[in-house]
Amino acid sequence: MTIAMKKFRYHCITVLLLLITVGSTVTALSATLSSNKNIVILGGTGRIGTAIATHLIRRSSSLPSYNRIILVGRNAEQGGESVQEVLDATSEFSSDINSFGVEFQSISDVWDAKQLSPLFHDAAAVIHTAGPYHNRCPIPLRTAIESKVPVYVDVSDPLPYLDSSLELNEEAISAGTKALVAAGAFPGMSNLMAMEAAGSLPPGRQIVDSGFNYFTAGLGGSGDVNLYITNLGFGDDMPQYENGKLNYFKALTGKLLGQVDFFTDSESIMAKRVGSQQVFSWPFPEAATVARELQIKGRSHAAMGTAPEVWNFMLGLLVDIVPRAWWRNEQFSQFMADFSQPLVKATDKWLQLSSPDGVGETHAMRIDVTAEDSNGDGDLFVSTIVQGHESFRQCVGQSAAEFCIDLLQEQ
Repeated sequence: MTIAMKKFRYHCITVLLLLITVGSTVTALSATLSSNKNIVILGGTGRIGTAIATHLIRRSSSLPSYNRIILVGRNAEQGGESVQEVLDATSEFSSDINSFGVEFQSISDVWDAKQLSPLFHDAAAVIHTAGPYHNRCPIPLRTAIESKVPVYVDVSDPLPYLDSSLELNEEAISAGTKALVAAGAFPGMSNLMAMEAAGSLPPGRQIVDSGFNYFTAGLGGSGDVNLYITNLGFGDDMPQYENGKLNYFKALTGKLLGQVDFFTDSESIMAKRVGSQQVFSWPFPEAATVARELQIKGRSHAAMGTAPEVWNFMLGLLVDIVPRAWWRNEQFSQFMADFSQPLVKATDKWLQLSSPDGVGETHAMRIDVTAEDSNGDGDLFVSTIVQGHESFRQCVGQSAAEFCIDLLQEQ
């Protein structure tokens, strides 16, 4: 479709992805075939961990060589409940010959290599969901490499953590470990969507801009820790490209940016389900990492919004009032998370009751990639991908699980 806007001509290419399970091709390091059968999920008793385990079992026919999932956490009582949750959610697959056994193992600290090493000894894959990753070193990844675990996946997002992880590349190659970091919904599937959008543009065009906009109703079922992670992010500088160069903006994180249409057709399900939502800047790493990969010459941005809309304005007001250094303080961010938790839980319950699907965890992404014609005639080509899911929690779990499955299938 071509539309006129000022003196430029915009060629819009649109792809709609609705309620999808991601499957991906991942550039990975070589590894030898492993006889190990276990898939270890750190943070396995959390909301994301159980979603990953459930999806792995539902896709067990794609993993005939693996037969046991180990949920790793601190609390034995919660561990038992999480195992039962996964078994209940996958009971319809109980007759599947390739179904997994599920068990719980307790450790006191997922960042302690001495506790991790015995767990990783017989692991075919490690999936690390036990955030937050803020101010951490990638000890689980290093331990997986030292233990020669064939596959490692995590859902990390802070840029310093990702940079530290990438420094282990040579060690991973030597150990035969395929490691994929930042492999959730966003970042993760969002990065693939951006590369797909760029790939759909006419060849020979220069990528100018990239934009990432996300929406999640309430906590999206992701668990209380997501409040804490969001608060910590408000203390970080906003990484984004301007004029083709990476910059860090101290005052941008948490700023309201306006309304975003999470649809491309006003008659579509996405328009009715999500519609237009207020978003605010948040330091998602893909504003830097994808822009670097695409070698953009303009700007990138990343933003998110939630429902009900009043939360966006309240967060924006708090970010304006509270000094950035306070948000970076882990005790303060945890206090704010604990303080707001009762109201957030009440809001999530209201979203569930008022949602047409009875879930109330609606999630959406809109990715825009813009390119210009190399002949300099002013033509701009915009490729947009919109994705939606009834549950943010399930989307993250499905994404991480599919990344893991893809890497295991390459063994």
